[in-house]
Amino acid sequence: MDVVGVGAAGLGTLAPDARRLVDAAEVVVGGDRHLDMLGERPGVRLVPWPSPLLPGLRALLDDLSGRRVVVLASGDPHVSGIGSTLVRELGPEAVRVHPAVSSVALARARMGWAAEECEVVTLVGRDVDRLRRDLAPRARLVVLTSGEDAPARVAALLVDEGYAGSRLTVLGDLGSPDESRIDAVAASWDGRPAPRLHLVCVECSQGPASRAPSLVPGLPETAYENDGQLTKRVVRAAALAHLAPRPGDVMWDLGAGAGSVGIEFARQHPRNEVHAVERDPERAARVRRNARALGVPGLRVVEAWSADAL
Repeated sequence: MDVVGVGAAGLGTLAPDARRLVDAAEVVVGGDRHLDMLGERPGVRLVPWPSPLLPGLRALLDDLSGRRVVVLASGDPHVSGIGSTLVRELGPEAVRVHPAVSSVALARARMGWAAEECEVVTLVGRDVDRLRRDLAPRARLVVLTSGEDAPARVAALLVDEGYAGSRLTVLGDLGSPDESRIDAVAASWDGRPAPRLHLVCVECSQGPASRAPSLVPGLPETAYENDGQLTKRVVRAAALAHLAPRPGDVMWDLGAGAGSVGIEFARQHPRNEVHAVERDPERAARVRRNARALGVPGLRVVEAWSADAL
């Protein structure tokens, strides 16, 4: 299966080799926007993605097995795109990705930001609270988003975290003739809908009321909502030092209480995975609230006795 990245300007942006792949395909899979670019293709089966995608993806892939299949995707299919999903499903040997220039690269070019001077945060298919972990004074963030209201949600989160003076730049339809740019400050974002294809660049400006904490383990006790069942700050710092989490590590936090140890483990890297086990429903709900407030809404809370959860 070949996955071909297409720029916002359409099929005319494809390199000759990528164009030949599209022209030789028996089946072309993509979103409505990409399939509409092809026009009439006698003898070629045009297949839209199932909705919702993941529950129907395996059946679609099985149905297309043995055919010359080309998947059309936006920009670089490995940047919060379908390329990564297909590799997970089929394995890297079965998928060849032919990227176009990514929206991230175009955004950095428009902003004049060097790659090593900014961070990429994806909120595609994720909770906007994920962004809280990455806020820091003078940070430059390229935020991948979905939904016309995404800039408004990002602006509201920045205000809530004390970063109301941060500059937002909404870049729409990057690389196309309809490319657009909106510059604003988080506190005065007017709620206007963004173009369907857009991302948000954030230049963080910390206000005096900012409460976004450091990533260093041992957050102050005031960072957590709790009922007194909270591991002390110095103990948390020592525990995380001994655990020494690395990217992609997994932790089971048995008897999570307020969730503090697991939350700080998860905050060390976006790929870290935490399962917080707490039998008390009220405390379990509190762990979820704390995880969202501290930028790790993906932390999994298991309401069960510890022995039953393992």
